[in-house]
Order: sequence, then C-alpha cells, then structure tokens
Amino acid sequence: MTSINRAIPPEIQPIEAFALAKPRRDILSNSIPVFYFDNPYLDLIHILLQVRTGSMYQPEKHVCNFAFSLLRESSAQFSPQEMSEKLDYYGTNVTVNVGLECVQILISVPKNDISEIVPAVADFITFPEYRTENLRIMQDKEIKNLAYNVQKTDYCSWRIMWREMLGGLFPTVSEFATADTINNLTKSKLKEYHSECFCAENVSIFVTGNLDSHMEDVIRKAWEPIPNGTPSPALPEIPMSVNSGRLFYEPMRNCMQSSIVLCRLSTGYNDNDRTAFSVLNTLTGGYFSSWLMQNLRERQGLTYGISSSSTYFGKQSIFAINSDVNADRTQEALDSCFEELQRLQEKMVSDEELLMVKNYMAGIQLRAADTTVNAMQKFAYWHRFGLDETEMFRYLTNIKKVTPEDIHSLAKKYFSHNNFTQIIVGHYFANEKNE
Repeated sequence: MTSINRAIPPEIQPIEAFALAKPRRDILSNSIPVFYFDNPYLDLIHILLQVRTGSMYQPEKHVCNFAFSLLRESSAQFSPQEMSEKLDYYGTNVTVNVGLECVQILISVPKNDISEIVPAVADFITFPEYRTENLRIMQDKEIKNLAYNVQKTDYCSWRIMWREMLGGLFPTVSEFATADTINNLTKSKLKEYHSECFCAENVSIFVTGNLDSHMEDVIRKAWEPIPNGTPSPALPEIPMSVNSGRLFYEPMRNCMQSSIVLCRLSTGYNDNDRTAFSVLNTLTGGYFSSWLMQNLRERQGLTYGISSSSTYFGKQSIFAINSDVNADRTQEALDSCFEELQRLQEKMVSDEELLMVKNYMAGIQLRAADTTVNAMQKFAYWHRFGLDETEMFRYLTNIKKVTPEDIHSLAKKYFSHNNFTQIIVGHYFANEKNE
C-alpha cells in the first residue's frame, strides 16, 4: 500500500469563473420584489426578508435591534409561549440579523407546513404588538451583557472604533451604550420605528426550496399586506479625513492582553478598487498565512491571531486590523503592524504568493455559494449594492486580473501610517504594570 507524503501539498486546480443561476422574479401588488431560487430537492423552504433599515437609520440607540429582535414575542394572535410552541411544533426557525444598513429575517419552514405557519409569522413581522414585559426582559438581559462586555478589551476597542470612524453623522451607532440608553426604550418607540421603516419600499424577499405555485401563492398572500410608505434615503458619505492618524488609548488594569485596532475609511463595494483591495486585505491579514499573521504570531509570538477586514455600508467601508496582544509588548505589536504595512508599500509580492491568495479567495467565494441557500444569501447581499447573480463571474474574473503592481499601488494609496486611527485598550505605556 502506497503511503501519502503529507509534506507535499496536492496540486492546485484552477477555478474557472462562472455565473450563478438567475433567479425567477415576481413583483407583489405592493411592489415588493420576490426572487425565487428553485431547488427540487430542498423541502425545507427558506424565506429571507431583507429590510433596508438598520442601526444607521434608527432615530434612537438600540431601537432597531429591539424592534426586530422582539418580533417573535410580539404576535397579536398568540402569546409569546403559544407562538414559540407553534414554531417548534411545525419545525420552523425564525432568525433576525440587525446590520448597519439592513435587517435580515430568515424563516426556515418545512414545505408541507408552509400554509399553516407562514401567515402567522408574516403577521407578527408585519403587524407586531410589542409587550412591555418582553421589552423589560430584553432590557435587563442587555444591561447585564453590557456590564460584562465593558470589562473586555476587545469590546471596548471596537466601540471606540465605531465612535471615531462614523463621527457625528451616525450618533445612534457611534455613541456608547449605557444602562440609561437601554432603559430609555419604550413600547411606543418600538412601534413607531417599526411602522416607519417596515414598508414595502424597504423590503425585498428571497425564497429557495422545492417551490410550486401553491407555495408562491402562500408567500404572495402573506407579504402583500405590508403597507407602502417612505423608503429609507441613501446614507450620507463620511469625510475620508475624519480622525485619521489619531491615537486613542483606554487603560484597563488587571489584564494580560491589550486589544489594538488600526482602522480607516476605505473603498466602497462598487468602487473600481474594491476587488483588488480585497486581495490586498487577504494578503495583509485576511487568512492564516497573511503577512501580519506570519510576523506577529509565527515569528514574534506577540498574539494568538491577528486579522484585517472591510465592513461595507452605503458607498464606503471601514478597513480595520485588530488583534489581542501581550500587554507588555503592545507597542512592539503596533510597530510590527506598521512595519508590515510599510513593507507592502515597498516590496512587490511574488507571483507565487499572489496566486496562492487568489486561489484561496476563489475557494472561499465558491464555498459561500455552494448550496442554494448560500447562493440566495449571497445574491441578497449583492442586491443591496444594485448587483445581481453575475457578480460571482465578475468577482472571480477580476481576482485573476490583479497583479503584483496593483497590490503595490493600492498599498501605497491606502496604507500610509497617517491614514490610520490607532486604538489601544489595555496596557500601553511602559510605566504601567499589571497589578
């Protein structure tokens, strides 16, 4: 029997660019678009409602998260316990994800039960009756979570990042949460917010599974009662110079690590630089063999892990490098981060390493759309930026075109030391000692 030499990696197979299947499209009587992704082998139907609202649109801190997170407990027809039992009985799951500029509600329901459960779910999503007792329970829970989180260096570093990156344009996101901001919420505030933002103009629906005409009729009748209203406006752009190059330090005693974040406003999802910048991001700190990981973790042992990523919203994004590092070597870790950013500006990445990064990114993209449900969710994400199923083809094609010269040019454009806001929570100055 031939043994396998695991020191020799398998041969890399090139990934060809391709487009995902085009979904069927319907328009409800209230003008809501519905996109159908057929899969005759999937009897667990997935319905995704994407609502163009989020924490950037909320008039008061927390109101978006509370208004949508409490929907399951806000049925006018059933008590929270009855609704929970009904969902369990029919094997239905309802999950809510509140983002910066959109809210996603994913409903998973067996095909045979869709007539029984979808109308009830649609009713509490569209016409919720919030209950003071459920609001109070969630407030108490969030206050306890906040008290725990403010003792964590990584939580504190991220909330400073949002405050400094978003400036005064989005105060309900950037202001720090407190027990008072949580307790200020009332049932009437949740109701008013939901009535204003949950309108047909803000909703898109995506459905996948073993679909038929009866099921589509159920979905149509369930969501056509969503009222028309005023669509959410386009998000304002943040000046790129806001707080660039500043240092924010928050001491935290009795901790073995410091959390560091280097961040800046960056390219939007539809910008010409976006695909090439995503390659640069991956090379910098977006996978295990990235330059930051190899330096700070593998060579110097400053951290267990370090990463970089882009968070997209509107026509912009926030690019951030973050890590938890040994407290007594915080400055060394910061210096090493900037050394790698400088090296990317000065040294040309090799063709071999760039090819490895491209293949890794292409594989991640394919795995993100390897099922009908995943493909539907990717399509929903692209739909936010006015794109369609052909974005997969464009992305894979454009990745192949990125050259070492492109990486070098983008690093010089975006990675200047003065462009980054530095945030440190923990121990930083040499005269501070662990107690």
